[in-house]
Amino acid sequence: MHNIKIADTTLRESEQVHSSKLSFKEKLETAKLLEKLQVDIIETGAANNSPADAAFIRTLATTLNHSILSVPVSLDKAVIESTRATLSKAKKPRLNLIIPTSTVGMEYQYNLKAEKLLPMVSDIVSFCLSLCPDVEFTAEDSVRSEPAFLAVVLKAAISAGAGTITLCDSVGELLPGELSVFISKVYEMVPELRDVTLALHCKDNLGLASAAAINGINSGVRLIKVSSGTGLGTLSLEQFLNVLKVRGDTLGISSGVSTVALQRTCARLATLTGASDRSGRKNSDPSESNGNGTGLPEIKTIDHLRNFISSIGYDISDDDIERIYTQFQDIARSKTVVGRDIEALVAETAGQVPPVYQLKNYVINSGNAIAATAYIEFTKDDTIYNALSAGDGPIDAAFKAAEQIFGTHYELEEFQINAVTGGIDATGDALVKLRHDGKLYSGRGVSTDIVGASIRAYISAVNKIVYESGTH
Repeated sequence: MHNIKIADTTLRESEQVHSSKLSFKEKLETAKLLEKLQVDIIETGAANNSPADAAFIRTLATTLNHSILSVPVSLDKAVIESTRATLSKAKKPRLNLIIPTSTVGMEYQYNLKAEKLLPMVSDIVSFCLSLCPDVEFTAEDSVRSEPAFLAVVLKAAISAGAGTITLCDSVGELLPGELSVFISKVYEMVPELRDVTLALHCKDNLGLASAAAINGINSGVRLIKVSSGTGLGTLSLEQFLNVLKVRGDTLGISSGVSTVALQRTCARLATLTGASDRSGRKNSDPSESNGNGTGLPEIKTIDHLRNFISSIGYDISDDDIERIYTQFQDIARSKTVVGRDIEALVAETAGQVPPVYQLKNYVINSGNAIAATAYIEFTKDDTIYNALSAGDGPIDAAFKAAEQIFGTHYELEEFQINAVTGGIDATGDALVKLRHDGKLYSGRGVSTDIVGASIRAYISAVNKIVYESGTH
């Protein structure tokens, strides 16, 4: 009897497929339902997609007891380090290095040739293993990869310490018999696979993914990737477990996933991940509106805010709630605050280092006929520091004014601005990455003003530098 592990990819794939991402509450309920089914591995989206995603993974890490919490990473070591930090409280953390191994995939995603990618795989797997004892290597688009190159990559990943190797039929076009032949050939070329767990991730474009999974198990696969969401394309959790329930004994295949109330649970999971209106927009999170146009339950005090944050699943400290309430008041003065605004504030604030510097005021002057200038006031230990600077645009001016206060120039490695909510009054979420002494420090800021969000993100990154260096 082969006991097969089950990994659910719903949370990871829903980030890629749905135009409107799942809310925090929907993600958390999905994970709790999967854990209740005793699914072996729960895979999430990347921790660096947004501050809300990172905060969700931190929360989920303290929630799961049975399931392994698997988070995808790529070739960026700084991102891998920050991802591992989000998993610091997980009972069973896993880093899943997902790399395309087909020629098209390598060039499209990384603009790399095979000979350049190969040494990076070994290096990054080793780096992941130095941070986390459980590392998976996923060869995306495996079935369309050059066999010789795929074999060398898998050998390198196993040699570097990957304990799980995942092969993928990313387009879902192989017939079950063809997949069996493919897996058998990979085993012949890479006998080291017998020392690790071999996983299979099949898309179900032809409706044959269950049969392909059974054939894969007969060929040596011991972990099957499934999805409980609607329209995600991967082998259905309910469909695969029903096959095992009906024919598992005769096939000699079992799993530890509970089939009690399976149909009802999967129906709820499908509703969470697939409910949409006729326009194709995912139904709103109930926290977005209370039906009277205010967008949230009435929040007039810090206790109201604390209760709402608790109701959507976050557990935050007294210091964090005070900082979040101050920013909430700033946003509420200029727009109607909705649930996703507060989630972004929580993500920006919770779990950060103690703020050495805090933003007090800023004034920006900019236009097509004048040079942009920025006046900024920071506080540190109840002392106000200020600076005035010109720059190539308002954000450049603001960062240069900040540098005057800090007395240090930090190399700006990356800067991004995204909208948290829609509309002309959207809340902006800024990401700043600063390089200091060869190391990257990231900071995030949230505000209805993109300059304000950018300054907050810059301060957040600098506070991490100052805190780590011990100069505070």
